[in-house]
Amino acid sequence: MIQKNENDLSIIKQVMSLKNLSLNELDKLWAKMFDAPPAFRTRNYMVPKLAYKIQELAYGGVDSETEKKLKYEANHLDKDKRYSPMVGTKILKEYKGKTHEVTVVEEGFSYVGAIFKSLSAVAQKITGTKWNGLRFFNINGEC
Repeated sequence: MIQKNENDLSIIKQVMSLKNLSLNELDKLWAKMFDAPPAFRTRNYMVPKLAYKIQELAYGGVDSETEKKLKYEANHLDKDKRYSPMVGTKILKEYKGKTHEVTVVEEGFSYVGAIFKSLSAVAQKITGTKWNGLRFFNINGEC
């Protein structure tokens, strides 16, 4: 069994307490921890990012070697390849006061229990009109 020290328990408690905070409380905490507002003002977006930030501040972030590798890979992506998010990726979109969650699956995109071949089809289901799926979900296609 892994022994936890008091600092570890404090971090765990901080992370676990995030789920009980109101959206306004999450906003205040976000403002203390980040220089810019969240891309999406939803619990599903903010809580994991805040949890990571709490742990990063306590234990440190990505080491410099890993950071160099990530930057190298980001700069050497094949820009001609069509953007395709990895299976398991969750895409969130706030639309007309409701948060919509899409999961990337082998067959395409899962939304409200149905499988869609494209993000554009999901966007059309949500809005009732035709959309470019990458634009609707604010995915610019460049990682």
